[in-house]
Amino acid sequence: MTTPAPADDRPRLLMVMPYRQFVSKAQAEGFWVGAIWDPRLETPEYLDDVRARADLFVTADFRDPRVLRRTLHEVAREHRATLIYHIGREETMVTAYEAAEDLGGELNPAAAIQLLADKHAMRDLLARRGLSPVSFEAAPTRQEVADAVERIGYPAVVKPSALAGSRGVFLWQQPQDRTAWTALVDQYGYDGPFLVEEYLRGPEYSVETLSRDGHHQIVGITEKLLGPPPLFVEVGHVHPAPLPAQRRRAVEELTTQFLTACDYRFGPAHTEVIWTERGPRIVESQARLGGDRIPRLVELATGLDIEQAVFAALAGRPAEPVAPTATAIVRFFTFPPGRVDEIRGLETAARLTHVDELSLRLSPGDTVPAVRDSKSRHGHVIVSGATAEEARARCAQVLAAIEVVVDGTPVRADGRTGVLGTPV
Repeated sequence: MTTPAPADDRPRLLMVMPYRQFVSKAQAEGFWVGAIWDPRLETPEYLDDVRARADLFVTADFRDPRVLRRTLHEVAREHRATLIYHIGREETMVTAYEAAEDLGGELNPAAAIQLLADKHAMRDLLARRGLSPVSFEAAPTRQEVADAVERIGYPAVVKPSALAGSRGVFLWQQPQDRTAWTALVDQYGYDGPFLVEEYLRGPEYSVETLSRDGHHQIVGITEKLLGPPPLFVEVGHVHPAPLPAQRRRAVEELTTQFLTACDYRFGPAHTEVIWTERGPRIVESQARLGGDRIPRLVELATGLDIEQAVFAALAGRPAEPVAPTATAIVRFFTFPPGRVDEIRGLETAARLTHVDELSLRLSPGDTVPAVRDSKSRHGHVIVSGATAEEARARCAQVLAAIEVVVDGTPVRADGRTGVLGTPV
């Protein structure tokens, strides 16, 4: 634990695993910020940066909920924290909000966070309320998954209930898929519980919201670009989603009804929805900002810094709705496994004026890992344009410019392969 900052009259906000920009943005809104992190979850360099920014920096082992809860109690009391907040990874959210309730510094009921964190509890709630009905069944262990899939019917989606970030999500299309599914969950060392659901067909979106006092402001709807089954790893996002007005209103209404049913009171939520032939259906939701650089897409499209808006609302200055004036796209790179022989076009693409961010986590000589979830993708690019058409054309230009030679075969970032300079 670092030496406490001198006493002052700023409201005291204690945050669990706040990313470094959260610390700075909360301080800009007038908060004293204490940060609690598990050092296993980020690099020492990153945490040194958090430590330098925060008014207080504390480490704890998040693997033991009792340790985290006790740490929150002790630090909050010692440093007179009036609010405890967590919008990082989902695994420790419920514990943080339980501690906040113990101390009277909660921004959301722990029960609301539990509903958003627990896929099975969420499905039970939706079923009880008659909101976006989906056939589902819980399977406490992996040995019970196959029978649950048979009862739901092929194809069925199998989700690890206690994993986040789409890790281990799998489309089970036939009995023979058991081998591939078993190999996947073995990679995560995960044995259960699982949720088995009917396969929802249709375009997928995420709804970005900001809630205050139980009122839910729609910030915008983002279109998801998905990779192929059985894993459906997200390969991109488009904000705002090109949606007809009637469909947009239906998605927005379902989302706000769902968050109200959960009794979600404050902060961002990232709610995933599929538009099926029966209308919108909730996939899942998280009590945090969207990942995959979605906050940056929102800012490029609307000018709203949604991260800053969270802490402005906490300080009593909620953001007004902002209409989009542009379209922003993030596309992720997914090259085939193998050895990287050469990389071409990266510097050329980076010089394009419409490229906001460009990152490739590969170098010549590296072994390209297989993409099985969002964390194993190989890089990304963000572009924007005045219209959706312009943004898509600019994105396609970047993807066509970048070429990685893997085991002698050139592969462009748009997936085309062939002889250098003559893609198939």
